[in-house]
Amino acid sequence: MLEFRNISFHFPTKRNTIDVLHDVSFTCGEDEIVAVVGPSGCGKSTLLSLATGLRKPTAGDILIDGRPVKGQNRLIGMMFQQSTLLPWRSVVENVELGLEIRGEPKSFRRDKAVTLMRQYGLGGFERKYPHALSGGMQKRAALAQTLAMEPEVLLLDEPFAALDAQTRVVIENDVVKICRAGKRSVLLVTHDISEAISMADRVVVLSRRPGTVKEIFDIPFSRGAKSVADVPAMPEYATYFKRIWDALDISVTGMNETAA
Repeated sequence: MLEFRNISFHFPTKRNTIDVLHDVSFTCGEDEIVAVVGPSGCGKSTLLSLATGLRKPTAGDILIDGRPVKGQNRLIGMMFQQSTLLPWRSVVENVELGLEIRGEPKSFRRDKAVTLMRQYGLGGFERKYPHALSGGMQKRAALAQTLAMEPEVLLLDEPFAALDAQTRVVIENDVVKICRAGKRSVLLVTHDISEAISMADRVVVLSRRPGTVKEIFDIPFSRGAKSVADVPAMPEYATYFKRIWDALDISVTGMNETAA
C-alpha cells in the first residue's frame, strides 16, 4: 500500500514561498489503481515526485507498506509523459538500463529484457533503435523498462497524453492488465476524466493550488469492463463524469477568479 499522510509541500522563491500541496491524505492499496485529477498547477506531478523520494515533503509522511519513503526506493517505478528511451541505445538496451545501473549480470538483464519485450508485443525489435518504433511501441518499451525493475508501486505521470486515441486505449488496457496480474499499487496522474474513470478504482480530485483533497470518488464498475473502451458505454459512466467534472469546474472557476 502507498499512503500519503497529511502531505504539505512548499518551496521558497526570491520573493515569497509558493504553497503547492496542503494536508493531502489518501491511500493506494495493493491491486488498486488510483487516479489523481485536478487543475493545472495544483501539485499532481509534485505528488508523484514526493512519492519517488526524490523530494521531501515540507510536512507529513509518505509510506509504502507502513514504512516511510526515504530517498530513492526500489519498490517504486515511474513512467513519464516524455520519452525516457535513450536514442543511442537499442530498444533491448533501453529496457535493461535500470537493471544495468543496479549492477545485475549482463546475461540476467538481457534475458529479462527480451522476455518482457516479447510479452508486450515488441519481439523482433530488440536491436532496433527508438526512432524506428511507433509512439505506442515506444510506450510499451518504456513500460517494459519500468517493470523490469519489478516495482510494487507504479507511478504514471500522464504517460499516454501524446498518443492517438486508438493506441492510447491499447496501452491503457496493457497497463491495467499488467497491474492487475502483478497486484501492484498504481497511481495515475491525468487531466483526462474519461481515462481516470475507465482505468481507476478510485479518483482523487485535488483543488487549485495549494492542492488539497477536495473529493474522492469510488468507481464501482471499472473492474467489470473487458476493455477501457467499454467503460464510457456503461450507464454509470455519465454520472461519475459529471460529478468529477463539477468538482473540477468549481476549482477552475476559483482559480480564474483569483487570477482576475
